[in-house]
Amino acid sequence: MKALIVDPALHSMGGHHYNATHALRAKLSALGVEHDCLGSAYADAQTVRDLGCTPCFTQAVYGRTYEAPEEFEQRVQTVLKELSLALKERPKFDLIILPCCDQVLAFALARYFRFRPAPHLVLWVLYGPHHTKPFDDPATLFLRRETREAFAALQRIVGLQRISAFCETPQMADIYRGLTSLEIGVASGPGLISGKRVQRRNGAPVASCIGFANEAKGYRLLPDALREVIRRNHEVRFMIHGVFQGSDARDQAPVFEALAELGPRVTVSTEVLSQSDYLAWLGQADLVLLPYDPEVYKTRGSGVFFEARHLGIPVIATRGCGFAQPAFEAGWGVEIPQPDASSVAAAVLRALQKIDELTSRACAASTPHDDVDDILGTAVTRIVSGRGRRGRAGR
Repeated sequence: MKALIVDPALHSMGGHHYNATHALRAKLSALGVEHDCLGSAYADAQTVRDLGCTPCFTQAVYGRTYEAPEEFEQRVQTVLKELSLALKERPKFDLIILPCCDQVLAFALARYFRFRPAPHLVLWVLYGPHHTKPFDDPATLFLRRETREAFAALQRIVGLQRISAFCETPQMADIYRGLTSLEIGVASGPGLISGKRVQRRNGAPVASCIGFANEAKGYRLLPDALREVIRRNHEVRFMIHGVFQGSDARDQAPVFEALAELGPRVTVSTEVLSQSDYLAWLGQADLVLLPYDPEVYKTRGSGVFFEARHLGIPVIATRGCGFAQPAFEAGWGVEIPQPDASSVAAAVLRALQKIDELTSRACAASTPHDDVDDILGTAVTRIVSGRGRRGRAGR
């Protein structure tokens, strides 16, 4: 049995794309499934070496201009051409896994398999039709049409029974159930996880912010917010990590310089972290700070949130971020009422006042079980049992 991981945005260490592929490779190996990987044409040497990734795609969802329907068709044709070239010399695959699928990739796959036997597909749709705008933004109307067309073609070519589709939040799943006729499950995507549960330590509590410092992550709010918290609480420490090179907010160097000037109680890093360093950094946190833009994250998931939940770490997140709603409801999350510095500071101070209660509830709500294991195991079983039925029919 052979599987293929396809992610046009996989290009460097760190972040969702690298972590997802790393996790999928480990899980497929554990299942005894031979696998290959196609990533960005701009994948660096370390990514190619670490993940056995073949550079392939010149475009990814983040590069779209969304200016006109013609752009969509042009991008589909480009992805189709690059996919066809990459698969020309490769054997047939039984399973294709798409850790970050969008309408361009879905339509290109539908066209590729139009005249070929289609494999089983496991896919995650992480973003709305526009990767930074809310679904209900009027400007996304024509994007909804292209999304309907793309996923309808994929279902028609591959077949509903051979597609397992997931979103990371119930809100995003509802969007795609309305746009497509696919059965959309809710499951966090593959990522870096550890079996270790974090326990609250003695000493000064640590609040951490970690990940890619995209504009919607709210890093610009942190210097003023942290300054206020430090002024009012003389024990708390902060660990702020953010990679802004290659993000959509490359001008954030002054933000991290301002954070570094807040004194010894603030540790700052802008380095790309390895998997082990990322988990070590996250494992030191007593609170995870997620001051994200609620308009952008109204329906989207957050890899850092899911990892914090897995480890049993309380979160502080902006009201309106759909991914954080379970934490608010279960009492292991504190709301930031507005996306501004004073609201962030107030939320951190509230969390510090009840940190033991939050930690206890976060540990109770932690999710040591990984849904991706079940998803891949089910897909493999379905493929193997299908082969058995064909074999018996042939006799």
